[in-house]
Amino acid sequence: MKRIFIPVLAAAAVLSSCSEWTEAENKDYLPPMRQDDPVAQAAIREFKAGEHMVTMMHVKGSAAEPNRQNQHLTAMPDSVDFFLMSDVDGLHPVVVAEIARVRATKATRTLNVVDYTAIRNVWNAMKEAASGTADEGYYTDEQFASYCRTETEKQLANCIAYGFDGLVVSYLGGADSSAAVPFVEAIDEWHKANPEKLLFFRGYPAYIATIENQTVVSDSDYIIILTEKASASVPISRQVREQLTSGVPSDRVVLEASVPSVADGNDDAQVGATLQVAAQWVMDPKTSSTVKCDKVGLAASNAQDDYFNSPTYKRIREAIAILNPEPENDSENENNDEK
Repeated sequence: MKRIFIPVLAAAAVLSSCSEWTEAENKDYLPPMRQDDPVAQAAIREFKAGEHMVTMMHVKGSAAEPNRQNQHLTAMPDSVDFFLMSDVDGLHPVVVAEIARVRATKATRTLNVVDYTAIRNVWNAMKEAASGTADEGYYTDEQFASYCRTETEKQLANCIAYGFDGLVVSYLGGADSSAAVPFVEAIDEWHKANPEKLLFFRGYPAYIATIENQTVVSDSDYIIILTEKASASVPISRQVREQLTSGVPSDRVVLEASVPSVADGNDDAQVGATLQVAAQWVMDPKTSSTVKCDKVGLAASNAQDDYFNSPTYKRIREAIAILNPEPENDSENENNDEK
């Protein structure tokens, strides 16, 4: 894939500001940057329209009005292509408006994460709470299938209700994906009814690909595979290769790595590969041949914590620079050749 650089104006405007804070306890002291420069906005739209390595950020929605800059889509790095949003039930109107705003001004598209694990975890918690009560017998596999279908459809409804550009289907369950059949069937039906919407798959595509007649994996625009605990190139390659089984597209692989948690100690809390290591793996031509796939970008989970670095979103910006480096100056190359 051809690599192009982020335009200077866009890079200079890589962060954007939101409104002034009025409550002292919510004031954000990190420096805001302008988001109303039409020249910079045009430059970033041009960059995204061209051929480049894509970048994605996981972000959290909120039913409450955002009161920190790292909760605002408009304050996130301009050159990120996709925001992957979770926690979207009852999404606040301010966030809904920003979904449309970043699409129009920066060509940044926002997708709704539909998460099987979240559905399963809530069911398991209810089942555990009912243990030893008169309701214990209700929590059967048959009842879970009905519950899973209903909850999946609720999440799917949010995509249209809030103007998302598509879905991220997240499956982090086990190799036996039989319990996830209602989840997959609901998404397949929704996708066929909404073909104009983007569809990404995240997690373990090899497990979902075994479900008969499913098209979620093969129809996905990107296949996002997690580094999990793999922190170096060889184990990352092994992790990706294990998921690229029959029925899983290998020409659209995005690698996901996590920003370490500030609450858990920041750098000391890094799990798996850093964003920089993950970006280097994506750009390394040797890993393409050993894994036999086409790598097209990088996703950052726990991205909101990167806001608190200096400069803001430091790790994500460094990863973007690795993925889309500025080309060397031709005149400099000529001078080097003469030496």
